[in-house]
Amino acid sequence: MLALTGLGKTYTGGVQALSGFTLDARPGEIVAVIGGSGCGKSTLLRLISGLDTPTAGNVNINGETVKQPHPLINLIFQEPRLLPWLSVRDNVGFGLAHLSRAEQASRIHEALCRVNLEAYGDRLPKALSGGQAQRVAIARALVTRPEVLLLDEPFSALDALTRETLQQHLLDIWSETRATMILVTHDIDEAVSLAHRVIVMKPWPGRILDEIVIAQPHQRAGSDFDRVGAQVRSALDRSLSASAPAAHSKTRPQHSLVLETSP
Repeated sequence: MLALTGLGKTYTGGVQALSGFTLDARPGEIVAVIGGSGCGKSTLLRLISGLDTPTAGNVNINGETVKQPHPLINLIFQEPRLLPWLSVRDNVGFGLAHLSRAEQASRIHEALCRVNLEAYGDRLPKALSGGQAQRVAIARALVTRPEVLLLDEPFSALDALTRETLQQHLLDIWSETRATMILVTHDIDEAVSLAHRVIVMKPWPGRILDEIVIAQPHQRAGSDFDRVGAQVRSALDRSLSASAPAAHSKTRPQHSLVLETSP
C-alpha cells in the first residue's frame, strides 16, 4: 500500500509548495489529483517518486520509507521524453541493464504488447505519432513492473480524440496489472472517468481541500458521471476562494455516489 503522511515541501527561500498532505492509496486504486496552478500537484508526484525529498512527513510503500527513486514506483511525464537516437525497443528497455538479455527481451516484448506497439520496436521516436510516443512512455514505465504508477498530466498535450483513446487504453492496462495509480490532471472529465477517488487541492501552499469517492468508476456518461463532475467542479471553484478552509486528513469531507465499489 502507498501511504503519504503529513507530506510537506518548502523550497529554498521559504516557498511552501505542499503542506500536510495525508493519503492512503489502496492496492489497485486509481486516485486522481486535481487543482489549479500552484497547488503542488507535480511536487507531490516528485516526492512520491523519490525524485525530491520532503521537508515534512514521509512516503511509504508496503511499510518502507521512500527516500530515493524506488523500483516499485514509476513516473510518466506530460511529454514522452524518449531518447531520439534509440529505437522504441531500446527506449523501453533503457532501465533494464541489470537484467539478463533474455529477461530484458521478454519484459520489453511484454510491455510493447500491453500498449499494442509490438510491431514498432525497431522504429525511432521521430517516426511515431504523439499518441504512439506516449504509449512508448507508458511501456517504459510498465517494463519495471511497478506497483505504483504516477502520471503527471500524461495526455494533456494530445488532441481530444487521441486523449480519450489513451485514457481507455490506460484503463485496459490497469485491468491487467492492477497497479495503484496516482493521476495528476487539470481535466475534470478525465479525473471522473478514470479514478475511484478524486482529491481536490487548494494552493499556496498545496493541501487537500476535498475528497470525492466515485461509487461507479470508469463511466463516461450518464447522470452519475454528470453529478460527480459537478461536485468536482464546485470543489475546484471553492479551491480558488481565499476563505475556503483546507481539509485535515482525519476530518476532510467525503462525497460518494450510489454504493462505493472497490477497485
